[in-house]
Parts: sequence; C-alpha cells; structure tokens
Amino acid sequence: MVISDLHYERRFFRGVDESRAWGWLLSIVDYHKPDYLLSCGDWGSAINEAEFYELLKKTTVLTIYGNHENMDVLTKLYNVKTSNYLPVLMEDAKIYELNGLKIAGVNGIIAKKRKTKKGVPRRTPEEFLEVAEKLKGKDIDVLLMHETPHLPELFPFMARDFRSETALEIVRIIKPRLVVNGHMHSGGYKTHIFPWGTRYIYIDSSQASRHYIILRTERMRIEIWKDLEKLMDANHHKV
Repeated sequence: MVISDLHYERRFFRGVDESRAWGWLLSIVDYHKPDYLLSCGDWGSAINEAEFYELLKKTTVLTIYGNHENMDVLTKLYNVKTSNYLPVLMEDAKIYELNGLKIAGVNGIIAKKRKTKKGVPRRTPEEFLEVAEKLKGKDIDVLLMHETPHLPELFPFMARDFRSETALEIVRIIKPRLVVNGHMHSGGYKTHIFPWGTRYIYIDSSQASRHYIILRTERMRIEIWKDLEKLMDANHHKV
C-alpha cells in the first residue's frame, strides 16, 4: 500500500475532520492487510508513538518525510514485524528490497537554502540531485518523493521554478519504473507516463480525498483506491 499526505491533525480544516485520519488508515490496512505500507510523507503533527505502534503491529512501514511532520516521533520509530532493525524513516538513496522490488526515496521539499521550518528540514536542489546521482542506473522500481516534478498538463496552476524543475530532473536521472508523490492537494489522484517510460502517480490520502495505491508486486500491478472502492487497475511492465 502507498499513501501520501495523511495529514493527521486534531482539528477541522476547510470543513474536514482531520482527526479521523488515523482511524481511517487503520481501517484500510485491516481491509487490505498489506505486507508493506509506503508513504510519501506529510503524516501530520498529531502522530504519536503509541498509535503508530498499533499500525506497526499490522504492517511494516517505510516512509520519507515531507513538510508537515512530527519529526521527533518519526525519527524514533522502528518496525516490529521485521527480524532486523528497520527504522520507519527511510534513508536517502538507500535501496530497500521488498518482495522482489527495489524501493528508494528522496526526503523533504526543496528550498534555496538549507533550513528548518516547524522542526522539518528543507533541502537544497544540490542535495536532491546528489541523491539522484547515487540512484542513477540502479534499476529502481518505486521511487517515493514529496516534492512534485513540473507537470503542467496535470497541474496547470503549478509554477515552473527551481523546485519543480529539480524534481523533474531527479525523475529523469533515476528513471524508476514508478514514481509517487503527493504534496499538491489537487484531486485524489493523477497519473502520467514520462517519455522514458516511468509511470508517475500523484496521490492524496488526506481526509478530503482518501485515495491510496495498492501495488501488487507480481507483474507490478497498480491499483488506485478511494476508501474501499477500486477506481483504477493498470499493469506496468519494465521497459
């Protein structure tokens, strides 16, 4: 299962009760019983160790961080269903082999200068590109990002700036089979095929949208769901 932007907060935001996010996540995990839960970040500030370990008893979690996080919690968590010590928070450029797939991630969002905002690090374009160079030619199956590549055909309102251009260059350098990100909050999901064959999926798992991906590792079969309804079923083979 792949999610992004859970945004677990103890508040109503634009008429949506974001405090229901954690219960919703546990319900879909109980329904699908995934071997792994991957996240593109933005868990929200309300996550806590006690509730997170209830999730970790159900599935193994790997996540990058976005820009709305409780980093104190994320950096302490480790998986309990694995025989080896496996932190929940992914390392940049580290390749995780899960059920025959190579998974990697790029943490954070891009800023001109390295800084921290509300406890969450921002990273420079150069730092992002260093990660990409380390993953170049590594046959990555799934790349998790939070930052959004420049795709005006999907997001006509997005600015063409150093952030979106850098994110696009990262995908071009790594050329994964599948790249997933959130961050934009522009509908529940969007999908695109890059000229070099990479499938791109934007997903929004916040309570306003409640979308997520089920990735069946045999034959890399991709399904997009909202709540307990399957919206899309697509096969993506290595090119």
